[in-house]
Amino acid sequence: MAGNGMVKAVFVVGFVVAVLSVWAAVRVESAITCNQVVSAMTPCATYLIGNAATPAAACCPSIRGLDSQVKATPDRQAVCNCLKTQAKSYGVKLGKAANLPGLCKVTDLNVPINPNVDCSKVH
Repeated sequence: MAGNGMVKAVFVVGFVVAVLSVWAAVRVESAITCNQVVSAMTPCATYLIGNAATPAAACCPSIRGLDSQVKATPDRQAVCNCLKTQAKSYGVKLGKAANLPGLCKVTDLNVPINPNVDCSKVH
């Protein structure tokens, strides 16, 4: 009888580990990748780092497409971390970056494009 209880305990522990592993994998996959963010932001480059007075025609539709993929805090934090490093690397004009969400009428993607932001505080 003791052996049967041990088998059940091992099964339960194994099951719990399997469920947690699947849950962790799903959480990791749900975050937006930096490649997706960079791809969406590319049409906006002439505005963000160049001298264009307004975003290119393809910029806002691309940003709204990324906006539609943002579902939760981990997504916004992933976008924030990516934008933070990209802003630093490419010399994004921060004033223009701050105006972009309003110009493109995005809702969920409202994260700062700033190399000094603390992305853990973005929700």
